[in-house]
Amino acid sequence: MIKILDQSTATCLVVHFSGKITGAEYQQFLDALTERFKTGSPVSLVCEMAGFEFYGDFEAAKKDMKFGFNEYKHIHRAALVGDQKWLEWFTRLAGPFTRAEEKHFPEGQLQAACEWAAG
Repeated sequence: MIKILDQSTATCLVVHFSGKITGAEYQQFLDALTERFKTGSPVSLVCEMAGFEFYGDFEAAKKDMKFGFNEYKHIHRAALVGDQKWLEWFTRLAGPFTRAEEKHFPEGQLQAACEWAAG
């Protein structure tokens, strides 16, 4: 499931990911991000991961891959929130290959992640 959270602003998308993500859900995420790109300002992304199990269908995987190679390069800052070990590992591994400034926050630190991303 993907849920756009109320902490989102015109230039910072805050999203909760849980369970298995479908292509239709992923499209809602992409549409919300596209709206923020239209502002012409730097856009930040905060992803809260709770019980996230990756993709529920091939369409979601395909859209995520496209996002990683295209839209993600327009992200100014990206915060990943959650206690899954792979989140911290991913943040460290991906950092040198992206333009975004990335940071991992432990579960329960959503507000701190939002403040950092907006700063």
